Amino acid sequence: MPAFYIVLQEEIPGVDAIGLDGRALSKYSAKLEVLARQAGVRSLTAFFSVDREEVVGLLGEEEIGQRGPQIPEKQWFEAEDGLNTVAALLKSLGDLPPSESTNLARELSEFQRVLQSAKSRNIRWHLGIEY
Repeated sequence: MPAFYIVLQEEIPGVDAIGLDGRALSKYSAKLEVLARQAGVRSLTAFFSVDREEVVGLLGEEEIGQRGPQIPEKQWFEAEDGLNTVAALLKSLGDLPPSESTNLARELSEFQRVLQSAKSRNIRWHLGIEY
């Protein structure tokens, strides 16, 4: 099952962003999209970005080829924007069954902790997806 994780523009000593357990965030991403829309914030997946080398690593150069799909430049986002989304999602979890909301709250809180560290150091981020 895919997992969401945070990619920081630069490393923060003592903060493991990539090691976050984002499997529930991935599993319930469609529900989180709806909750984000209802809260009037960007969805988590709106922060997704990847660079050409990562796509080539996943698909292979042959799949992309000379005239393959255009891969946009990697984007970086302000931590504050991600924190706004995470805070709104955490507030919205009360509408979900406890079996879903417990794991989502834990993972969103992990994201919040990392993004707060990034914000305090003015480090940008984007969402990564491990397949």
